[in-house]
Amino acid sequence: MKVLILEDEPGAAQNLLDLIHEVDESIEVLAILESVKEAVALIGKQNAPDLGFFDIRLADGLSFEVFEKASIDFPVIFTTAFDEYALQAFKVNSIDYLLKPVDKEALANALDKYRAIYQREDLFDPESVRKSIRDVHLHEEKRYKKSFLVYVKDQIIPVSVEQIAYFFLENELVYCRTHDNRKFILDQALDKIGSQLNPNDFYRSNRQYLVSRQAIQSVVQHFNRKLKLRLTPEPEEEVFISKTKATAFKGWLEM
Repeated sequence: MKVLILEDEPGAAQNLLDLIHEVDESIEVLAILESVKEAVALIGKQNAPDLGFFDIRLADGLSFEVFEKASIDFPVIFTTAFDEYALQAFKVNSIDYLLKPVDKEALANALDKYRAIYQREDLFDPESVRKSIRDVHLHEEKRYKKSFLVYVKDQIIPVSVEQIAYFFLENELVYCRTHDNRKFILDQALDKIGSQLNPNDFYRSNRQYLVSRQAIQSVVQHFNRKLKLRLTPEPEEEVFISKTKATAFKGWLEM
């Protein structure tokens, strides 16, 4: 069996590769790709794999885009950190999905399911997989937050996500600042907030800031290949993108 891995996290890719070989050492991994761009460029230009392992959220977009831009005639097992609700739409039609961190037993079961379906080719329809992906994409869009509750004295006020320029940490508390320069405190961790936002609209620039695309006025090359963000409203401290995230950030910015 020949497989293709689409995963932008090196640690997750290596973990999956090791588990695949532990479950079945005869499996040949043709390539490990890190982006939608790489996948679209490769698929169709070499012999198709028997099976693909696709992460859903990649540095330059969602793997749904691969199905839109390339002709995929092989089944896919998805690896993702998304909750089960978003995945119910395609669990029946596609091969399977694996929640990160990938479990060895779950991987073995997914491969068994693939073998059962692959031996009965009449049950596998590439279009059904593409339709399932589109269905999940709709669920994915629906799950994003449209507003957050903030606290003003003794009041709880909903603030639309569209009004928020960035979220940030200050003295171990989480705040948001709106485009009209109002500052509110929230009762959720920054990591949790990030998981509820559309990744096309917000970017985790560093440990302290989660910024809206609409708040970014310009990007300046800085010392040691870092990037400095010019945001509106202007934050109380400088906001940087590390050199290790600079390429991924620029890819996100031009999406």
